Amino acid sequence: MENKEFILDQTSIKNLLTVYKLKIPDFQRSFVWKTTKKYQLLESLFKGFPIGAITLYEDNGAYYIIDGLQRINTLKQYLTSPNTVISFNEFFEKVQEKIEIFFEENKIKLDMRLVKRCIKAWYNKLNSLYEYERVSVLYNAIKENSSVVFDKLKELPLVEELRDVLKSKIEISHDAIAIIIYKGDKEDLPALFKNINTGSVALSQYEILQSVWTDYCLDKEKIWQEYEAFNQELELIRDEYEIDAIKERGIFDIFKNIVGLNHRICCIEKCNQLFRFAAFKRIAPSDRFGKDKVENAMKYYDNDTIGFEIYSTVLCHSSNKIVKAIDGVFKEHPDEDEQINDFILKLNEIIIDAVNEAVALIEDIDAKNNYTIESKYHSLYILAGVIFSSYVIDAQTLTITEIGCNQEIRSLCLDLKKHNDEKWFIDEKRQMSFFNAKINELVGLQHSSEWN
Repeated sequence: MENKEFILDQTSIKNLLTVYKLKIPDFQRSFVWKTTKKYQLLESLFKGFPIGAITLYEDNGAYYIIDGLQRINTLKQYLTSPNTVISFNEFFEKVQEKIEIFFEENKIKLDMRLVKRCIKAWYNKLNSLYEYERVSVLYNAIKENSSVVFDKLKELPLVEELRDVLKSKIEISHDAIAIIIYKGDKEDLPALFKNINTGSVALSQYEILQSVWTDYCLDKEKIWQEYEAFNQELELIRDEYEIDAIKERGIFDIFKNIVGLNHRICCIEKCNQLFRFAAFKRIAPSDRFGKDKVENAMKYYDNDTIGFEIYSTVLCHSSNKIVKAIDGVFKEHPDEDEQINDFILKLNEIIIDAVNEAVALIEDIDAKNNYTIESKYHSLYILAGVIFSSYVIDAQTLTITEIGCNQEIRSLCLDLKKHNDEKWFIDEKRQMSFFNAKINELVGLQHSSEWN
């Protein structure tokens, strides 16, 4: 990787949320911590404890969130609408003593129930970032909810002083936050994200790409199977995150499309015949998601990257060129939405059909022999061969041309005996360079057959 630069800096939480042009991926935004996790983060900040560095990717003045999304989401939600994280009763319990001292020092006698009503109206209606800092918001809440309290507090300096009392129990005491800013090649983001988020529950190494693909929208009515499959994928992780909002405001884009395709692949009951590698894990029957709107919707396997790697392999002839592959489709065709949708729809169906076909072919081969599929690259090679033996896919022109079955390609990609005997995809041949060379060999056979 070249042109990498990491800058360690420190800023205030307020600066991070208001000055930095943060780009929060739509798909990631839907994965919001449950209230208990949010509360734990805030408790750490109230005590002045650090909460770890936020990692950002800077590009043309915008900052894409690589690591720290849940922390930023929690901070922004709390500082915009604190009652969604900490109930009014909890807040009032913390601040009541200071309120009583404030009234005592100013020699003001009021029924605390009336005061509480005014403060409750103010607290529960806060819905803008740092709105609790505005004196006018509290002033109007008092005026609208109790003429008795307002008559005692209509002097603006008094309202301002009360605002400071209330604000002191909302403000986060540990206001400084460390940030790491990455400047470098966008192609490196998946690897960087994967290394940072090792052990993450719901995020894959490709999650960060939703940030940089926000304009790559698709028609969810046309590509409905992937759209429904994407929503089903969200349902699977509901216990860990609050995700309801995504169905109301989410825009269907290429990232969600690939996640949906990934889900559909994992719903093919025997697809482990093809994908025989450690990261492709069978899901226990009790954990599977029931059948709904998408055909074959029972999820049998857990893997969140194979769809991205298939797309990259088919479009760019390498498993780690997904950014180049997708940018090529959308940036080269900025005003061709209908053609892009047709291309993606056809590509998805070709991939699903090819997985089913490859599974059946391998199952038949295995019935007579005992060959092994050595790695993820081996699986991708076989699948690519099945696709390339029947289709020429050109992302530059958004065309998919069906060809008569190229037996040379098909025979080569399915010759598991040859693969095993020559130790393809193991040891030194396990490297991506070997995989890329073999994929390009298949593509070369496509081109040679065109000229014959």
